[in-house]
Amino acid sequence: MTTQTLTVNGLQLHVSVRGQGAPLLLLNGLGGLMPTFDPLRDELADYTTLTLDVPGVGQSQAPRWPLRLPGHAEVIAGMLTQLGLEQVDVFGVSWGGALAQEFALRYPARVRRLILAATSAGPAMWVKPGDVLDFLGRGSNVKGQPEKGSRNSLKALLHFGVAKGMLTANPGAYYYQLAALAGWTSLLRLHRLRQPTLILAGDRDTLVQPYNARILRRAIKGAEVRVMEDEGHFFVVTRARETAEVVRAFLCREGGDEALRGSVFVGG
Repeated sequence: MTTQTLTVNGLQLHVSVRGQGAPLLLLNGLGGLMPTFDPLRDELADYTTLTLDVPGVGQSQAPRWPLRLPGHAEVIAGMLTQLGLEQVDVFGVSWGGALAQEFALRYPARVRRLILAATSAGPAMWVKPGDVLDFLGRGSNVKGQPEKGSRNSLKALLHFGVAKGMLTANPGAYYYQLAALAGWTSLLRLHRLRQPTLILAGDRDTLVQPYNARILRRAIKGAEVRVMEDEGHFFVVTRARETAEVVRAFLCREGGDEALRGSVFVGG
């Protein structure tokens, strides 16, 4: 694995490139740091996985003013250009799923296939900044996996993520990312997507409830849905192996780029 700092649109970005094979760009959720994807990247070692701390998060420079989502998409395009990549597969989770949609809509030739996990066509998560600040003021001491019963709550997710070094503890980063989503929606534009698209959802996700996956499927021509049974919002971490298997099968599919309509459950 290599980490490097790139300067894109005047901002320094902390970027990680790992593995060998076809390039797969991983876009993180709200407050997400690069280690969030470590379990998934371990399972996808046959791909060149790319990820970054988005501007204002982790070791990436914060812009003077919050970027809107189109601005983040422009930064991603500049990053890929500097890395010499004309086209990639894109995997976006939660907030990163919104960014993945915006990037695919603005730069369609640069996205071969699209995977949207635990996300929606509107704000990826309805999170109150005050809830984030309340959590950060109390600290975090949760160790290990989030419990089944609490996995879906915002506070449990933040405790788990910060304790594991997967989420930032900087409240300003959350404000910047929430500002990027203000007033944003892709719903009336999703019919323009022509990339084969896979939508992943947890059937117990109360932050981005499963009905959002059905809305995305109806709006994106030929999209398919895979539902992770008995899983909440963080299944990319808690079920990394199963997630990787579904992702690999989708990315490796020969021909038949018209995806299979309908929902398929992935049991645990």
